[in-house]
Amino acid sequence: MVDKEENYIVLARKYRPKKLSDILGQDEACSVIEGSIKLKRVAHAFLFSGTRGVGKTTIARILAKMLNCNEPIKETQDPCENCVNCNSINNESNIDVVEIDAASRTGVSDIREIIENINYKPVSARKKIFIIDEVHMLSKAAFNALLKTLEEPPEDVVFIFATTETEKIPVTILSRCQRFNLKRVELEKISEHLIQISNKEGYKINDDASNLIAQCSEGSVRDALSILDNVLTKSDSISIECVRDVLGLADNSLGFKLFESLFEGDVKSSLEQFNDLYSKGISIDQLAKLLMNFAYNLAMVKSGVDIKNSFLDTNTINALMKLSENSEMDFITRFWELLQKYINELSSIFDEKQCFDMTIMRLCFASIIPTPFDLIKKKSENNNNIELSTYNQNHSDSKNSDIKDISENYPQDNLARKRKMIDSENVSQKEKLQANDFEKFYRLVDKIENESEMVIAFHLKNSFRLISCQDSEFDGGAGTIEFECINNNIESKRILWKATKIIEKITKKRWILSISNKKGMKSIAEYQNEKNQEIIENVRKDKILKKILEIIPSSEVTSIEVVQLDEHQEKKDR
Repeated sequence: MVDKEENYIVLARKYRPKKLSDILGQDEACSVIEGSIKLKRVAHAFLFSGTRGVGKTTIARILAKMLNCNEPIKETQDPCENCVNCNSINNESNIDVVEIDAASRTGVSDIREIIENINYKPVSARKKIFIIDEVHMLSKAAFNALLKTLEEPPEDVVFIFATTETEKIPVTILSRCQRFNLKRVELEKISEHLIQISNKEGYKINDDASNLIAQCSEGSVRDALSILDNVLTKSDSISIECVRDVLGLADNSLGFKLFESLFEGDVKSSLEQFNDLYSKGISIDQLAKLLMNFAYNLAMVKSGVDIKNSFLDTNTINALMKLSENSEMDFITRFWELLQKYINELSSIFDEKQCFDMTIMRLCFASIIPTPFDLIKKKSENNNNIELSTYNQNHSDSKNSDIKDISENYPQDNLARKRKMIDSENVSQKEKLQANDFEKFYRLVDKIENESEMVIAFHLKNSFRLISCQDSEFDGGAGTIEFECINNNIESKRILWKATKIIEKITKKRWILSISNKKGMKSIAEYQNEKNQEIIENVRKDKILKKILEIIPSSEVTSIEVVQLDEHQEKKDR
């Protein structure tokens, strides 16, 4: 005969809540359920969703007891825990409360079995209740078979669903249920709960240790109790060092030294500290998460946010505040993003330690190169944003200088050369006139934008290519703007009449806008894209930027913007 004391029950099952008031962190859902039972407005189908360990199945079982308890507590409607129905539901022996694991019973035949038995009255309970856990695992055919029954079940039948992935459940099922989204439990509540349970079990656990367990549980009460189960086997008095040993976590002080070395770009020191941590049995995954947590909290400190509730010890918080004084926000955020990208590589690499060594080297190198904002500022100071009129003038001057070079290299009596010179001069003159027309039109579109006529400006930039833009030759006459239409959308053509009125309002002159079959110049949008591409190509040649692109995986320069610094920032830079 087996001794009862040898049948150990894990803490997550032993201390599973038996009434709604014992549920942690789900006050809103519990109050709605309690109110619906008091007012006798109980739905025929419930859906509890949320991440692991937040109380979905527990609330489902408590609800089953509340609906079937023979002597519920009047004030709270909690089950009495003494009647036949409460005891049988707790022992999982009540014939009228059926709990199904949809992960192992996914087929339509299992649902048909429910449908066949649904018309039979409850044997001993007041309600026949079907609890389907992990309901999202049901097949499509099973969901379809359940639809009609779920919409109009018998009066004494209640369905309770629990799931971690609501998006996998058909909308037709969701619309037939009263839904409750259970949130992650707050870390402070989990920490307090761990201390209470430890005391009941005859153990002492300090605040730092319970806080660390709560942080590692990521809002899951079951995960926290599972970790506590492992920790309680170490000793009667549980410290934070004991928790770290069980979980394979690094001491914050050791991890923070590595973090500081990475920020300083000291490759040798960073690798030595990592090797020391690795030899002590640190989990690389946990270390990476610790470094990301430091970077996150450093960004919060830099933003002026209070991090006293982050469960970091006082020494670490003070060290973060000191580090934030010498760190820029753009580098902190870039460090966090890079570390996240590199961590994703760990799952598919053949040698985890080698990969993390390379990650450390890449992060150290990233810390000593200028930020993208520094690069943009440097390039803007080198006049990469060329004004349109300057570009046209330079373009024209370069053409004239080319013609001058030709005239110097060829004999003066060469008739072919003279013919070529005349043609070149004509082409140059034509290009100059076109450039003037384009600049005039460009300025008009800018003024239209300033009048907040964005739709008209958009079409003039994207839907048309300018052929000519000429003022009237005499007072009182009308100027003409001729376009080539490059958009078949009829709305773009209709916009010309509105554009005429806007241009007349701006210039105080009459204008005639028309569409021609002639070939036009580039549209304003095409011109701007071409200029932006030229600037990007010039920036890509920069040595510093090449190094940035090598460090950041799958990165490229797609656009450049000029950053306008305020007076305070300019004084600081000086």
